[in-house]
Amino acid sequence: MTSMKADLPPMDTLASFEAAARLQSFTLAAKELHITQAAVSRQMRLLEDSLKTPLFHRAHRSVSLTTRGKEFYSTITLALTHIANATRSLRDNPKSQQITIVADQSIAWLWLMPRLARFRECFPGVDVRLIVSDHKANYVADDVDIALTFGPGHWLGFNHILLFEEEIFPVCSPAYLQERQDVLAYEGADLNDLLKTGTLLDLEDDQWGWVNWQVWMTEMGLSHLPTNNAININNYPLVLESARNGMGFALGWKHLVDELLEKGELVRPFERYYRSDKGYYLLTRKMGTANEGITGFRNWVCNQFSRG
Repeated sequence: MTSMKADLPPMDTLASFEAAARLQSFTLAAKELHITQAAVSRQMRLLEDSLKTPLFHRAHRSVSLTTRGKEFYSTITLALTHIANATRSLRDNPKSQQITIVADQSIAWLWLMPRLARFRECFPGVDVRLIVSDHKANYVADDVDIALTFGPGHWLGFNHILLFEEEIFPVCSPAYLQERQDVLAYEGADLNDLLKTGTLLDLEDDQWGWVNWQVWMTEMGLSHLPTNNAININNYPLVLESARNGMGFALGWKHLVDELLEKGELVRPFERYYRSDKGYYLLTRKMGTANEGITGFRNWVCNQFSRG
């Protein structure tokens, strides 16, 4: 900021310069700004001395811009317009609030973003700053008001509300399942038989300790499949996109894949699922100040999940 200040001209001269250049008159500029013509003239001399270049051609009763003055006027007008718009925005919305929300990629892409417009309709005076990150350190940053995060439910210094428990089940595209109907036609065929016929799309993420296919199959009492029968991806929305495009079987998390299931873009081959002791939580600071925006967003999110 120090170096920027050294490069700036005297700031109180810029409004006078803009008016004088636009009106091509120091006298008319003075009337508009409610100061004397002599004051405008002094400010323009000060500005020219600061810039070390003449900005005006001075005639008896009028002024006109030099070539350098025209270039400077074009830039200054744009800058002052931005400042005026920012000032007007603050004056017109003195009670607007901003809340900072941090969410991991999965819940941000698959649940929050499709619904965020509804929250804005309910709370038009609340400005939302959304940070999408899988790094735990971002969830406890000082400027974060609310976090939507996955874990066991214990965060020191935070109030937490369970949004939904971790319920996990296989999903795939309808076409991918249809290609394997001959397997399901055998009497006694089970999920293990079906999975052996396809590719397993696995999440490879070192941030959260998500359940992968190996853990899921162990918990479900199924035999493990060859490790070369898999595609590993480090982004859960892309795992689901791969499944939607018929590349294999993925693990689906309840609520995160509900919309894809409802649209028929993904299907559940079997109704079996694994439920762990983790889940998605909404976090707020115990010592934080709950303003209308924070309270509104918390209640809105909880209401969305209470509807099922």
